[in-house]
Amino acid sequence: MLTLSPAGDEIAFDFAKALMTAEEVGQDDVPDFMSVSLSSTDYVGHIFGPSSLEAEDNFKRLDQTIADLLDFVDDTVGLDETLVVLSSDHGAPEAAGYLATLGIEAQAFNFDDVDTTPGFARLRERFGLGQELIESFTNPYVYLDRDAIKASGAEVAEIEEAVAAELQQLPGIAFAITGSSLRRGDIPDTVIARAVLANYHPDRSGDIYVVFEPHWFVAEFDGLTVASAHGSPWTYDSYVPIIFSGRGIAADRVDRRVETIDVAATIASIMRTKPPSGAVGLPLLEALP
Repeated sequence: MLTLSPAGDEIAFDFAKALMTAEEVGQDDVPDFMSVSLSSTDYVGHIFGPSSLEAEDNFKRLDQTIADLLDFVDDTVGLDETLVVLSSDHGAPEAAGYLATLGIEAQAFNFDDVDTTPGFARLRERFGLGQELIESFTNPYVYLDRDAIKASGAEVAEIEEAVAAELQQLPGIAFAITGSSLRRGDIPDTVIARAVLANYHPDRSGDIYVVFEPHWFVAEFDGLTVASAHGSPWTYDSYVPIIFSGRGIAADRVDRRVETIDVAATIASIMRTKPPSGAVGLPLLEALP
């Protein structure tokens, strides 16, 4: 239950302080890098929703926990000798029930029911498949039953196209894009399509990428039924803070669009080192001393 409580992040920070002491972090001229993940904040948001009382309480406690860590860093290293960076890996949609009270259509999508629709029954008959076409859904990818497709003698690419077209007819699904299209780059040049392509990896991704309509999502996370689940390319899922604090960084607020991949390049620029080999972001000039 620690994952559902502010205590989880408090324990993570206690561990961070113990690690700093044991490894003598910041006690010599060689720069040290330490990354701390606040995973309880993630779970609280998923289970209860980002505007829930539980999330409000969690952020209040988290604010105190971060202050305690920064006091520890100040006492042991000195904040004037420390670069602090805070960001997130994703945003989050509001809980569907809460959005409904505001007059915004929002629903949970149940992928278990997809194969039972008349459209998918017609597809099974068309391709001579006697069992379900979809093996699983792991957000945002549909994985087809490759063994059933092979046994039917059908071409995977043809079934991908047919299943994607059928998925896109279902309420709650805005786009369904086949892996074949993504491998070829055969997609429209739009903001959403570019975000989908950036997510795709030919060796690891599924057969069909699903983009839900705004405020629709699969209400499942790590086997739990949840109030909020991210993974879409819509702004509420991808809008996160990026905060830099350190000696020589001027106080400012920047509202232009930036990317989380810019963080690594900015840290490298501040440290006057080469950026990491895989870095593709750009230094945030406003954060440079």
